[in-house]
Amino acid sequence: MRALLVVLVCAVSGWAETPKDVVEFLQSAAEALADQDPNGFLDHFDRNMPGFSTLRDEAAALANADVESTIEFNSDEGDDRARKIQLDWVLRINGGRPRHELVECRMEKQGKKWKIIELRPVEFFAP
Repeated sequence: MRALLVVLVCAVSGWAETPKDVVEFLQSAAEALADQDPNGFLDHFDRNMPGFSTLRDEAAALANADVESTIEFNSDEGDDRARKIQLDWVLRINGGRPRHELVECRMEKQGKKWKIIELRPVEFFAP
């Protein structure tokens, strides 16, 4: 059985201001990677986002990988319609050496659902 590790750490003093639905949304994205569900992961992103095709290719390449994520919120700004978040993300693929990056994302509500409309660096998820 494959181990699932998705940890969200709230290390910013202003973290308590991050809405619960935003935290759950990002946790759900990381869980989709860990569950080897590239389509579930990509559902969190706006398909018109710059770099989406690169992200789609990277997610597909991770479809059979064991992925572990530890995500720490560094900053979070915005309101109930749009947010700009910086995440300190540690990614481990197939038990290899952990990869660490500050990941910046912009999110907006599209209808009733959050979508990531910008993510940098997209290449972080390359296997």
